[in-house]
Amino acid sequence: MRKRFGIFGAAIGLLSPFMAYAAIGVENTGLSATGNAAFSTTGATSLSTFIGFYIIQPVFGLIGLLFFCLSLYAGILWMTARGDTKKVDSAKNILVSSTIGLVIIVASYVLTNAVLGAITTGSIT
Repeated sequence: MRKRFGIFGAAIGLLSPFMAYAAIGVENTGLSATGNAAFSTTGATSLSTFIGFYIIQPVFGLIGLLFFCLSLYAGILWMTARGDTKKVDSAKNILVSSTIGLVIIVASYVLTNAVLGAITTGSIT
């Protein structure tokens, strides 16, 4: 009897995501309209949109990846230090330096965005 309930429970557990997805029609989600609005190629893009989408976003992605890798390396270095104060200090310095660098880069982006927004549109956005 337990085996039958176990098989029945496993079958329901495996099939429930498909049953839930069947209840949601793709036309009811609004994803098509959102995708068309975000990635429509019908209109010409401005230079600022091109620079922001194809240069600034990938650069920030690489900066975030670099920060993550440095943080991961510092964490591993700290965990494997085994009480060696030289390695712990090195890991702390890496974490502090990478965090300061990330804060400086994000602050420069915010400042540049505010200044350029004030110049081009007349209001800070």
